[in-house]
Amino acid sequence: MDDAERLEVAIRAARAGGAVALAHLGNPLYFKLKDRRDLLVGAALVVQDTIRQSLLAACPDDAFLGEEGPDDEALPVNAERLWIVDPIDGSINFFRGLPNFAVSIGFRDAHGFRVGVVYDPSRDELFSARFTDGARLNGERIYVHVPGEGEDAYEQSLIGTDLHGGTEERVRGLRAATHVGNRMLGVVMLGSPALGLCYVAAGRTHAYFHLKLHLWDVAAAAVILQESGAVFTNGTGGSWLYSDGSYLATNGRLHGGMLRLLRAAVPELGSPARPGVSRRPHRCARSQRAIQGT
Repeated sequence: MDDAERLEVAIRAARAGGAVALAHLGNPLYFKLKDRRDLLVGAALVVQDTIRQSLLAACPDDAFLGEEGPDDEALPVNAERLWIVDPIDGSINFFRGLPNFAVSIGFRDAHGFRVGVVYDPSRDELFSARFTDGARLNGERIYVHVPGEGEDAYEQSLIGTDLHGGTEERVRGLRAATHVGNRMLGVVMLGSPALGLCYVAAGRTHAYFHLKLHLWDVAAAAVILQESGAVFTNGTGGSWLYSDGSYLATNGRLHGGMLRLLRAAVPELGSPARPGVSRRPHRCARSQRAIQGT
């Protein structure tokens, strides 16, 4: 199966999962805390099962990694072909009935990340891309937007971000948002990192940063960003494939300036955890490079 066929498989799965999510908006079934301010809503498991069944029915030999586990299932770190899924990106919004969440489906093989689909069922907006074929929103090509020159590029730019649930990370994120916001047109918090990243790809915003994301948050959007002409790195400017959880996407022109602003606001960005500070690893941490196909 080639990339074009896999993209169609991902689109069908995203729409199927999105329909289930939308049907449960206002009725999340139940919720529990996975970590501080990190919710698991029961509907996410139903959405993930729907997506998984759709993907593996078409690609039975592929492996599947979903945010919602199951936790006792072995991580498919050595899989040659892997689907990486966040069934409801924006779970707090979803839990509170706010229609700002998305289904995120990324695919990578031994050559790298090849396909990305992010679907917003509330607005029926489907962001999609496959390697070397451009990024699209509902089938129409999308590109980053570059406003102004020099200082005007900052004064006319809208920046997206979101906050991690942990207290230390949240304080750092607020510090970064304040520092960035003082130079830009505005800062918006959307509650869905996958959509925040795709809005950069579509030219709606000009940059998006986050200090603590997981692979399933970014796997699909990374392909969409690349194909839209965006620049996507970790929080210190290195490859996004090697990240401490910090990420930065921009229209390109802002990238160097954004990196400097983030570094000024959060000097410890990218540094190892201080002695005595525990940072809870996500499920991918045991073999991040293997899962990412690098």
